[in-house]
Amino acid sequence: MRFTFRQLARSPVFTIVAVLTIALGIGANTAIFSVMNAVLLRFLPVSNPQQLVFFHLRNQPLNTSQTGYGDLSMSLPVFEAMRNRHDVLTDVLAFAPLAFDKVAVRIGAAPEEAYGELVSGNYFSALGVQPMMGRGFTGQDESGHAAVAVLSHAWWLRRFGGAPDVLGRTFYVKGIAFTIAGVAPAGFHGTDPGQAAMDFWIPLQQRPELNPFGTPATDQTLYGSPNWLSLVMVGRLRPGVSAQQAATQLMAPFRETLAAGAPARAGEPKPELFFTGVRGVENLREQYAHPLHFLMWMVGLILSIACANVALLLMARNANRQREFGLRQALGASRRVLFRQLLWESLVLVSAGSVLGWWFAGAATQALSAWSDIGIPIEPDGRVLLFTLAVSVVVALLFGLAPLRIASRVPLNLALRSAAATSNTDLSRLWGRNLAIALQISFCVVLLFTGSLLYRTLRNLEARDLGMRTAGLLVFGIAPQANVRTDADAVRFHNGLLERMRALPGVDAATTSQVRLGTGTSNNDGVLVDGRNPMPSRPVAPMRTNLVGSGFLRTMGIPLRLGRDVEDSDTASSRKIAIVNQTFAERYLPGVNPLGHRVAFFEGKTDYTIVGVAGNSRYVGIQESERPVAYFPFTQVAGISEMQYELHTSADPRLLIPAAAKLVHQVDPELPLEKPATQQEEFARTVTQERLIANLSVFFGGLAAFLIGIGLYGTISYSIGRRTMEIGVRMALGAQRRGVLWMVLRESLYIAAAGLAVGIPVSLAVSATLRSMLYGLSAADPLSLALAVAGIAAVTLAAALLPARRAASTDPMRALRME
Repeated sequence: MRFTFRQLARSPVFTIVAVLTIALGIGANTAIFSVMNAVLLRFLPVSNPQQLVFFHLRNQPLNTSQTGYGDLSMSLPVFEAMRNRHDVLTDVLAFAPLAFDKVAVRIGAAPEEAYGELVSGNYFSALGVQPMMGRGFTGQDESGHAAVAVLSHAWWLRRFGGAPDVLGRTFYVKGIAFTIAGVAPAGFHGTDPGQAAMDFWIPLQQRPELNPFGTPATDQTLYGSPNWLSLVMVGRLRPGVSAQQAATQLMAPFRETLAAGAPARAGEPKPELFFTGVRGVENLREQYAHPLHFLMWMVGLILSIACANVALLLMARNANRQREFGLRQALGASRRVLFRQLLWESLVLVSAGSVLGWWFAGAATQALSAWSDIGIPIEPDGRVLLFTLAVSVVVALLFGLAPLRIASRVPLNLALRSAAATSNTDLSRLWGRNLAIALQISFCVVLLFTGSLLYRTLRNLEARDLGMRTAGLLVFGIAPQANVRTDADAVRFHNGLLERMRALPGVDAATTSQVRLGTGTSNNDGVLVDGRNPMPSRPVAPMRTNLVGSGFLRTMGIPLRLGRDVEDSDTASSRKIAIVNQTFAERYLPGVNPLGHRVAFFEGKTDYTIVGVAGNSRYVGIQESERPVAYFPFTQVAGISEMQYELHTSADPRLLIPAAAKLVHQVDPELPLEKPATQQEEFARTVTQERLIANLSVFFGGLAAFLIGIGLYGTISYSIGRRTMEIGVRMALGAQRRGVLWMVLRESLYIAAAGLAVGIPVSLAVSATLRSMLYGLSAADPLSLALAVAGIAAVTLAAALLPARRAASTDPMRALRME
């Protein structure tokens, strides 16, 4: 060990470069694997998590309505029926969030927001989660709809400062007092498939204010609407029972229960039950599975390049130690002793690189978590540590074995020879090094090309026309609580508050909508046009809807093609009206003037007269394709509760937040501004994943190019150093400095050309698998390919220029005397 440290200290530049290269390679792999582990691999921190399964519904009955997470949504009668089937399931629990996003809470004097969830009384006991403080819930809490709550450990620390006397305290959820009964253990964030981390849980409630997903009680209620699918259910399989066996045995009672709450129509397909494992956050798994596998593949190439670079540096360094190895063998050292010494040097380098890489990975992981908006704590665990150790051991062995051939095949009389006598032998070995560099360049071409494709995709998405203005718009949600029980109450509340918002200084336009644009969510329904299904080939003609306030199109900057906007005169007692977008008119009313035609919800009995045609605009997000959309005045549709307020100003819209919050507090002290943000920020979040992948791809491509430059520079410098006498002879015989310079550059360009010859076809093959991730360009985009080739050329010239100039400035007489 002492000898190892002395040897490495004698070559500080080599040691620093090698350690940094290893740290970058291992750190990048550990950071991406940490995210993959948290999102895709990690089980829930509960008892026997492999036994847990989600209930899924295929072929939802037409007589049911669904609010929630697609085929995961179930009705309360289904939950009651399934929780008693102990022949295949030891336990069944159910839950539903209090809102699609955060819910209004109050702990002190000022209202705020938090993620809250309604859960069955056996929620914690069925999962095998023991609260860190206090207790969980019981069946009596559920049946009695007790006003008690369990806090998450993270929220307890963040909001209550980890106070040990938190039990028994009161906080308010939508103005209703709840007593804190327990604190969940650290690391448990809930089982919600759409929200990564809950702040608190309360038992299932019958209060209309605490309906699942914030649904107005005038629309549906948990205990009063047996055909409403709003609960998510998790079952625990009995040992020895598979998910398929459980689904088969439960299919009949499952169908019977659904039919009791919503009789099936003639000819519609039968509903089916199936299960999937509970592992992490479901929506994150679906959203990030492909990107994370792609990024792991990229950092794997980075690690390969880093390993090859350090191996080449070690081989070049050890080639200069051949006389030392020969002398040591002549003095009695065996090959085993030499290998052990080289392995120790590799272990020291890799250990230092791994420690530095672990630190780098920790910082990078937190940055990734923030950039990606994943929303769950990403912390290294035993699996991540084992991954890093395994990578480090493999790298150490590779570094130890790579230079062994040089050390073990040194003739014993080499210690008495000069370097000039062995220069030709060394030159023959340069071909192997050149081949390794060419292979690294081919990897780098792939990384640069894919990075360029993904970055240009991001630029295309960000430049896409949204069909509306986003600049100057502030959006926030308001969910009325006090004295709002009916639709008429909600309409009076929102209209009154909207008028006061329009009077705020700096506000030149304001409106409301039920669904905030650019959040990835939407209201979807079937449509009847003039009393008929406009798409007879399909059971239901699809339509996206939004309930909006007066001046909606004008405030949002959506162009009006025909007719008029929603006006203040469109009230519950006036003629029912609707505004459709251009795609709606072209698809369902082709070739006719759409004004005056009637539309209705597929299950509704009310006709709405089309009074306007709006231009197409984005609803869900930037990447959304054109779909039929209809806008209805919120004053004319049942089921009004929370609304999103859009305020436009010519100044910075965030400056309106304090004044808007003060105004809302004057109306109701329990109400916070829910998720205030600019409309630009909302749409920007819809390409968060694309931005993360594009930026990381460009970073990894640049990192690969940097490592290639280091490897190429080291190889050329080593070559020049071993050919000093040859270059001196050439110049003594008349070679010009320009000729020597071009000779070195030409050899470097040959290596780059070989790498490009392999890398370009591989890049095109890899890009073909990325078609689903691209927008506005082809998988064989020539500009992206040209940028990758230009990047390789620039790196090659930059790495070769300094050694080439040093070779061209060689003094012939000094070169001939140096031996």
